[in-house]
Amino acid sequence: MIKTEHRVGAWTSEMASVDSVCRVMVADDEPEFRGWLRSVLNESGDFRLIAEVRNGTEALELIPSLLPDLLIADMYMPDPDGLEVVRYVQRHFSGIKAILVSAHEERVYERLAREEGALAFIPKAKLSLDALRQALKGEAAP
Repeated sequence: MIKTEHRVGAWTSEMASVDSVCRVMVADDEPEFRGWLRSVLNESGDFRLIAEVRNGTEALELIPSLLPDLLIADMYMPDPDGLEVVRYVQRHFSGIKAILVSAHEERVYERLAREEGALAFIPKAKLSLDALRQALKGEAAP
């Protein structure tokens, strides 16, 4: 059963817990990207989207109650950006893994992401289920 709640422009779905499924929160200000990623994650057998938010403020409001296994955040979304959100998550919820994404592919983003405690930085153009799986295993993304 899927239960949907609307909070501050965000949606969440509470699902039966399945140990092998990685519960994911997506934080990105681009609706088209969120929609694409929602489809990709929900069609996989090993990821389940539990929340989708438009900015860092919404992410910070939902993280304490949802405690996702994985946060996928845009580096440059507004209010605050993905780097700030990952910094907060690492300080307060160290069990939550984070991957930062961006439409830009600058090499320096990989270093910035890791300095803040993210598992990886993946350019949006290269984001795939395989790239997510590799990042979670600690392998370099393709």
